[in-house]
Amino acid sequence: MFSCFMDFNKAFDSVNYWKLFLKLLDDKVNCKIVRLLSYWYSNQRSFVSWNNSISSCFSYSNGTWQGGVLSPYLFTRYIRELIGDIVCAGIGCKLYGQVVNVLAYADDLVLLTPSWRALQRLISILDVHAKFLDLTCNTIKTVAMVFDPKNTSKIVSKNFPLFKVGSNPIQYVTHFKYLGHIISNSRLRFELVHDIARVTNNSDFFFINDDEDIQREIRNMFVHTNVLIHRFSKCSLSTKTILFKSYCIYMYDVALWKFFKKGSMDRFQSCYNKCLKAFFDINGMTA
Repeated sequence: MFSCFMDFNKAFDSVNYWKLFLKLLDDKVNCKIVRLLSYWYSNQRSFVSWNNSISSCFSYSNGTWQGGVLSPYLFTRYIRELIGDIVCAGIGCKLYGQVVNVLAYADDLVLLTPSWRALQRLISILDVHAKFLDLTCNTIKTVAMVFDPKNTSKIVSKNFPLFKVGSNPIQYVTHFKYLGHIISNSRLRFELVHDIARVTNNSDFFFINDDEDIQREIRNMFVHTNVLIHRFSKCSLSTKTILFKSYCIYMYDVALWKFFKKGSMDRFQSCYNKCLKAFFDINGMTA
């Protein structure tokens, strides 16, 4: 399986909001709402503060607000046709009989195909639409990843040409952090993959594991615990409990952990025990 993690240069800041407002009108959004948005955005004023000096106000004519609650929705509407044309290309990986070739969360896009040529075609489609929308791909942060099938006889090659956005090449990586979760194409032990393939009845199972993401959570838990010890060691037990739950074990992506080595989970459990004892000062331990 071939995948490409797309990154746009300042995606939200590059939105042409007059094109966006026309799209909202095409969707029959209430005219009063569109007029209100157009007034807000066309009357934005900013200034720069530097070393106790403040610049004069200036306006800008594009972009949605960073951190605004409406911005993800507006950006998703802005690129709807782009995503639609990728979906309608009809090329991609099949999941339960359904072709899946793009995953999108606001400006975080992933393209998926079963062949090199198909992925290059999807990248070209995306590039054409991105230019029309005044968006540019950041080819330094845009990366590609290849997942090998379990059946080694189906591996076509270990080396593939670089994908290109226009004339700019895209580099291959073995792991990538997507939406806070580290995705890796490194191989699991053969026995574990064999068991997974048998249970799922899928002889074309792709090599992928979650060991690196577990290690990331281990590092985060140690860091967060030490910060809490430094700042809140004198707090009450109830306050400490709330802080520990909020900052050390909020791991929203652990539900994605499915394929990993036993040693990784053992280290994670050990990390949790050490952090718990250190923050609550059990046996005088430190993380």
